[in-house]
Amino acid sequence: MLNKFLTPIQVIFLSVSIAWWQPLFKFIEDADTRFVMNLGRYVLEHGFPHIDPFTIHENLQLVAQQWLSGVLFWEAYKNFGFEGLLIFDAIVSAITILIYWRLCLFVSGGNKILSFVISFIVGLLMATMIVPRPHILSAPLLLIEVFFLEKFTRTTNARFLIPLPFVSVVLVNMHAAVWLMSLVVCLPFLFVKNLRHIKFLLAAMAGIFLCGLINPYGIDAMTYVFRSYGVEGINSGVREMFTPTAHATEGKIFYATEAFLIFSLTKFKTPWRYVFLSGGITFMAIMHSRNLILFYLLATFPLAYVWRETSPAKFLSPANDEKYSNRGVLLLAFFLMTFVNTIIITTLLNDRLDRLSMQLETLLFVAILFVMYNLLVLKVEGRILHPVILPRKIISLFVTALIVCGIMLATFNDKDKGFNETYTNAIKFILRTERPEDIALYVNQGLGGLAGSFGIKYYIDSRSEVFLPANNGQKNIFEEYGDFLNGYLNYKDFFNRYDFTHIILTNNSPFLFDQLSADRNFRVIYESEHVEGHNLIRCKVFVPKKD
Repeated sequence: MLNKFLTPIQVIFLSVSIAWWQPLFKFIEDADTRFVMNLGRYVLEHGFPHIDPFTIHENLQLVAQQWLSGVLFWEAYKNFGFEGLLIFDAIVSAITILIYWRLCLFVSGGNKILSFVISFIVGLLMATMIVPRPHILSAPLLLIEVFFLEKFTRTTNARFLIPLPFVSVVLVNMHAAVWLMSLVVCLPFLFVKNLRHIKFLLAAMAGIFLCGLINPYGIDAMTYVFRSYGVEGINSGVREMFTPTAHATEGKIFYATEAFLIFSLTKFKTPWRYVFLSGGITFMAIMHSRNLILFYLLATFPLAYVWRETSPAKFLSPANDEKYSNRGVLLLAFFLMTFVNTIIITTLLNDRLDRLSMQLETLLFVAILFVMYNLLVLKVEGRILHPVILPRKIISLFVTALIVCGIMLATFNDKDKGFNETYTNAIKFILRTERPEDIALYVNQGLGGLAGSFGIKYYIDSRSEVFLPANNGQKNIFEEYGDFLNGYLNYKDFFNRYDFTHIILTNNSPFLFDQLSADRNFRVIYESEHVEGHNLIRCKVFVPKKD
């Protein structure tokens, strides 16, 4: 009877659990989201752009490689507001984790408990990465492709290859920068001894390539990745291109997961396709943290295969033997889970308690009480070594540890919303007296998309690759911007070169902020202050004095 209802219960729980975390994460509506939505709005109103319409630069060639993602984000935002955008995120994340769960079920031979546990943990780890950017759409598309490839490999039924070209069409229009991955993930599945399998898969890969041409920019979109990555300036200056560091919690979790994955794949006899797929995606994640979501979705599902015969249910089930041979191992597991909970909770209380919302504080308080109860169970029940009680306590501590880890993850990107509000208020002040089309704005790279959402043209935004000559056909604006920030380019020459009408700066750029504040050739028309954490953030709008 339990097995009959287990699957629908797991579907509901996985869907609700990952969606439930989304509102608790203090996601900031950043400019990266804004410029993608700007692109979607522009496509709907004017068609596909081939010259960049958002910046002050003239005749910059543009491949709008995220146009379809932008359309979806813009429609969600336009019709339902920012809350609608977050709901869209939650729906996408729930669908993604359900696809992952079904894949784990398939490769594990139907091991429901193992598949559920792996999916729940992966859903929790990827929840912080579910923000309104194209990767939340491209990642599940690649997961769907891997699912069909696995189905084809297991069943030898070529009909499972038919959807792959359609996935290619959607992917190249959603997020062309990762379209090449639709071919890359096929490569590990060629390592079989069946010639018929290889022929069918090569034919499917040809279909993937040909269908990739179905986009507004043709081969330029398909080859976008070759002109946009591997650039030293981007690798060293864009945070998402950094290597995950073990100094951060995110990096610690990644390297621990990677170590367990390597151990699992080497401990058991594993098909080569899993080794190559997990190894390749892991290498990508080590190079750039932006690939972590692909790591958790595409590299970890083989765990369901290698551990399929080692069910937690068997490990935790009461033994028929009166001596209960598993008692020592379970007792060790109990105290280990108690130790893990204690460490995590202590870290939260020491470092992050002041950053938690009221809902998370309440949840943490309940978790602490639950752990304390389990610690007191020796005294309260006096039967901790009982073959039924002990496994239940281990499970309860494991669930508590996952919940507390989720609370920690919810504080990863916890920033004061006042920072973006400061820039928004400054832009709105400028628009009181100026029309958007009359403004040429300098603002830091990360805020360009925010300015663009008001119809203002700006110098640069977070689409770093757009400002490389290989993509824009003009000049290396990204390198010029770096030279300006590093002081190799005099600020007076820089501002005169582009004839900015307005300049927005904060004291987060102290040298430039102080220089313009003291420069008599600029006057301040707006100034504001707000406290962010323990820092006072000052913002000024400068305009050049007219002769």
